[in-house]
Amino acid sequence: MFVQRHSNQSVQRRASWLTLFALIWTGVFGVPKLCVGQLVDVSNTIELETGHFGGYLGAGVSFVDFTGDYIDDLTFADYEGDIHFFEGTGTGFIPLELDFPDYGHEAKMVLWGDIDNDGDRDLFVGFRLAPNRLYRNNGDLTFTDVSATSGLDQDPSKSYGAAFGDYDADGFLDLHITNYSSAIDADAFNELYRNLAGEATEHTFFEEVTIEEGMDEFGIQSFQSVWVDFNEDDLLDLHIIRDRTIYANQFYEQQVPNAMITFQESAANYGLDIMINCMSGSVADFDHNGFQDIYLTAFADDGNWLLSNNGSFFGLEAGNTSNDSVQVNDVCWGANWLDVDNNGYEDLHVATGYSVFTDYPDVMDIYTDHPDRLFYNDAGNFTEAVGDFPTSNVLSFATAVGDYNLDGFPDLVSHRVGEYAQILEGTPNGNHWIKIGTEGVASNFDGIGAKIYVHAGGMSQYHMRFAGESYLGQNSAWEHFGLGSATLIDSVVVAWPSGNVDALYDLPIDEHIIVMEGGALFMPFAPGCPDVAAGCTYEVACNYDSSALNDDGSCDFGCYLNSDQCGPGTFWDDVLSLCIGVSEEDPCPHDINGDGYVNIFDLLILLANFNLDCP
Repeated sequence: MFVQRHSNQSVQRRASWLTLFALIWTGVFGVPKLCVGQLVDVSNTIELETGHFGGYLGAGVSFVDFTGDYIDDLTFADYEGDIHFFEGTGTGFIPLELDFPDYGHEAKMVLWGDIDNDGDRDLFVGFRLAPNRLYRNNGDLTFTDVSATSGLDQDPSKSYGAAFGDYDADGFLDLHITNYSSAIDADAFNELYRNLAGEATEHTFFEEVTIEEGMDEFGIQSFQSVWVDFNEDDLLDLHIIRDRTIYANQFYEQQVPNAMITFQESAANYGLDIMINCMSGSVADFDHNGFQDIYLTAFADDGNWLLSNNGSFFGLEAGNTSNDSVQVNDVCWGANWLDVDNNGYEDLHVATGYSVFTDYPDVMDIYTDHPDRLFYNDAGNFTEAVGDFPTSNVLSFATAVGDYNLDGFPDLVSHRVGEYAQILEGTPNGNHWIKIGTEGVASNFDGIGAKIYVHAGGMSQYHMRFAGESYLGQNSAWEHFGLGSATLIDSVVVAWPSGNVDALYDLPIDEHIIVMEGGALFMPFAPGCPDVAAGCTYEVACNYDSSALNDDGSCDFGCYLNSDQCGPGTFWDDVLSLCIGVSEEDPCPHDINGDGYVNIFDLLILLANFNLDCP
């Protein structure tokens, strides 16, 4: 039985006891993994046609559900502006032709978020050398282009990444856009937009507050930002990566509430003022100390840096030497944390590519030895996957993590160069898991910015909900936690952006659970999913299953077993599961072409012979 508790306590008390609890559990206990998991390339069987043949430095990908069925979908940006949509079915993907115009300009970021809190996700598309776009979801897989009146700047931009986060905790998502501008550009700034919330009109949602909120420093060569609370003061801060050795990464720390200026650039105070050709910043509490850490990718000469957060300063865990445990020594782009083996510690995938305009297929011949990397995390110690990870050259840029087949083992999609995207499927190994979704009430509906703590089997884990991360990426709205050999979840604690805290106890393992602000929960899939998520979806069948997500071929028509339910002169054949004629001399009078079915083809024959004399 689920036990749940709801409290609304002070922000500072919440941060203190949650962090202390995480530290105590982590220091005392540990969960053994049962066996190593792996990622298997299934791109040949699950074809995701993206046509990534051009553009500059990759295009974005989102693994977020936009159809509203809680199953992860896929969205790919495109160098010609033709966005690619794929609906997840629980077993694979179906291409969707949504009514989005093709602008003919290079799209970089595709980012879903419920900007109006109406229960469906809206879409932001960032463009390079064209105006950015915002589409409001009408709730029926149709969208209204509200770009012109949205409040977003409609001048051509050099936008790359974007991130949603409710920095002012008013319950509505704000938006930060990073621009890959140069020093000679007239407006070499990134953009911060506050959600107008209750002040919004029908199609106007944002106002730009970049200067007013203290983010008006030059944002030259910015690739991606992420909203995160590194110092655990429960005020949302912003980390920005920048691609030049003469421009340090930026960290905008939010000041105390009601300060005259909301943000202060404080990277140097935290050891985050890294000056490298930085491509991505990927956030996770990899060592379970209760604070979010960050992994930075860059050129080979700069090295990839893993920065460990002790709450007040970031120390260098991995840097510029080739023997570091998570070093790649290549041109690296998106990096993603995912618990491949479900041992409770998030592993690290690193994408590698190149730094020139895409010239397909010639570029595939030039860059012939650039495989992505996977590093297993065992209690904060890393080992590179050797022999159980694909080593083929894929030329990756943006990646995203989700679980397309609902088996509780994370999958990874790479928006690689070529005709098809790459999909790496996680393989079950016996370890357990839980996936937590969030739906805010006083907080934004998506629950973006929520902090989720899972305590199970003597281990404590801590995730934050992001919307826009790594390099041009957006991971699933489900927060995935590996549980190792744990057989029961002691507690799940959700600290919401509003300041509310919900605690739930004695939850089952291997399930998808949505936590609603206030302590209620529900499971959108039947227990034991995905096995029982499949069934007969044909409504007139005898065994129609209204809860089935996918048809498994089991539809039965055995209840139609008497001549009253078949046509005149026919009877039910158990072997064929069809109404057939009494004899060869007396065939089914409606089956004109004799194929055993009465369907449109019989009607066509009838119409073709209409008005002829019958013998």
